[in-house]
Amino acid sequence: MSYSSEESSDEETQERSVIKIILLGQSGCGKTSIVMRWIDHSFTENTATTIGAAFYLKNLMINEKMLSIRLWDTSGQERFKSLAPLYYREAAGVILVLDIQDYLSFEKLKYWMNELRSNCNSLPIIGLAANKYDLFNDQQQQQQEIYEKAEKFAKTINAQLFQTSAKTGEGIEEIFEYVAKSVVEKNSNSLRFKKNNKTGQSHLVVGKIPQKQVKNDNGGCC
Repeated sequence: MSYSSEESSDEETQERSVIKIILLGQSGCGKTSIVMRWIDHSFTENTATTIGAAFYLKNLMINEKMLSIRLWDTSGQERFKSLAPLYYREAAGVILVLDIQDYLSFEKLKYWMNELRSNCNSLPIIGLAANKYDLFNDQQQQQQEIYEKAEKFAKTINAQLFQTSAKTGEGIEEIFEYVAKSVVEKNSNSLRFKKNNKTGQSHLVVGKIPQKQVKNDNGGCC
């Protein structure tokens, strides 16, 4: 499996299918740093707070098929939570992020799961990132408790837990690879793609398509 962020010709783009993945988690847990580590292998200590949501696009080869990963990094700030459901639409994969040092960031995961259940026709593939793992110390009781609770939580939501660090790069490629590959494998027998008549791209659809959308499906998806 390989990654590419290079520009492609129109012909290549026509053949490319799109998978939408969103990142959810409390503000400050490191979502943007995870994205930037994956997109361009960079890390910045003081990352600006995401306003609303930020969009990224990266190409990914899975089973000899090129996919375009549309990545939405959502804000975890309270004042932007009402906007989050706008980005759930047709999400095939989700990366939930917690800060291994912050118990509240773990507790907030329950909120995001409730949001997903309320706004998605069927639950997307979920990867759970125990982030800032470079700071993990098994001698610190709070960190140990957070990680153990994250392990149990991952099992209850049928998610895969990853130890991630945007600073060192640990677990970053693995979690994105897991989510994207699992989406393809989960839907291998019933993949349905909506063609965007404006761009020529096909967009992977997970769950039911609203009837209104079926009748008028000329536009793209966020």
